[in-house]
Amino acid sequence: MKRDQYEAGADGQQDHLEYLADLLGELQQMAQREGYRKLSRLLAISYAEAMREAQRRSV
Repeated sequence: MKRDQYEAGADGQQDHLEYLADLLGELQQMAQREGYRKLSRLLAISYAEAMREAQRRSV
């Protein structure tokens, strides 16, 4: 996914949150692979929060 695919507005905010969640998920996997346990956990929490916020805005 590329950032420039997203539009402004309410739908755009949800798209941006989903994009951020995707990035956080990828970073979390990278941290986990490299053995950065605390960083991996923090990124997992951030990913979950971004997804919850995106879902909240979709309702």
